[in-house]
Amino acid sequence: MSAAAPPALGPAPAVTSIDQWKTAALLLILLDHLGFFIWPHQPWLTAVGRAALPVFFFLIGFARTRAVPWHWWAAGLLLTALDGWRLADEGHPELNILINFALIRLSLPLIERHVMSVWWRVALFAAGLAALMPFAGQWLEYGTEGMLLALVGLAHRRAREAGPDRPRDPAWLLRRALGAFATLAFLVMQIADYEFAVAETWIAAACVIAVSGLLLRFRTGEAAIQPPAFLARPLRFCGRRSLEIYMAQIIGLMALGMVLGINAADINGDEE
Repeated sequence: MSAAAPPALGPAPAVTSIDQWKTAALLLILLDHLGFFIWPHQPWLTAVGRAALPVFFFLIGFARTRAVPWHWWAAGLLLTALDGWRLADEGHPELNILINFALIRLSLPLIERHVMSVWWRVALFAAGLAALMPFAGQWLEYGTEGMLLALVGLAHRRAREAGPDRPRDPAWLLRRALGAFATLAFLVMQIADYEFAVAETWIAAACVIAVSGLLLRFRTGEAAIQPPAFLARPLRFCGRRSLEIYMAQIIGLMALGMVLGINAADINGDEE
């Protein structure tokens, strides 16, 4: 009696637009972390890396998922503790960006229910978030600018659900206004925090504005152009394991920087 034939394998899952965006954001944040941990004398790396943050926060706001996985809290607290250990007596660490992601997810249902349906409430809320940015950023990584960027993603999804792009439709006008305001507020805060010189300011502005503009064209589903097979697998992996990649990246580069004896704070102090 012959053995049963193995089941035929179906086609590999298609690469999605989210896979592409998360992969691009991970590459940008890699440049940012290389500039911070390994090559602090190259501030243009950090300037380019600023463009990763609008992607991550936009996708948090755009997604319908509102549950917060326990490992977000665990990973965020672990990375916060590692940063505090690395800083030692140089100052208190900010709560990691993953904690910010979790807090935003918990807050978005209330914001969508009570804020997003009335334009003047959105305007007041956005203005309040912008006013709090210098203070919230002292204890939470990317402070309230994270929520402001997430509002753009939420507004974009609501506009998509309202129908095709109509320039005078309120949902689309709100999305564009929020996008412009959040991008400007984020840029101002990042330029001030990192004390960029003129060249790095222009680099950061160009990268953040370009990425933010492209995000306002974001659509879910399969990517319009499917990559070749040798690229499809890593793209899908990045899209589905972005948290694990982020953690491995930051821990690995932090450890490498310590082994090499690189201290970004000391180098910045020498330059002043």
